[in-house]
Amino acid sequence: MAARGEVKSAEALGRILQQGRLVKRMTQRELADRLDTDQKYVWALESGKNTIVLERIFQIMRETGVRMYMEIDNVPQEQPGVPLEGGTHG
Repeated sequence: MAARGEVKSAEALGRILQQGRLVKRMTQRELADRLDTDQKYVWALESGKNTIVLERIFQIMRETGVRMYMEIDNVPQEQPGVPLEGGTHG
């Protein structure tokens, strides 16, 4: 089963990134080590911290009518749904 939905904000992006990490059963630190970064960076992304880059990307998307959709593969049935804005599960 996959979880998918439209991503309209830094917060929604953070939620799906966090869910993807949890499905892979990784801690923030483990993911940070694999990405050669620190745990604080992973935490900031997952928390939906709105950086200038993300803010601009979502502004451009709103102004141009571009939509972003993300999907997490292999979400176990017992895994709670991914709370995306306007998202669907299936």
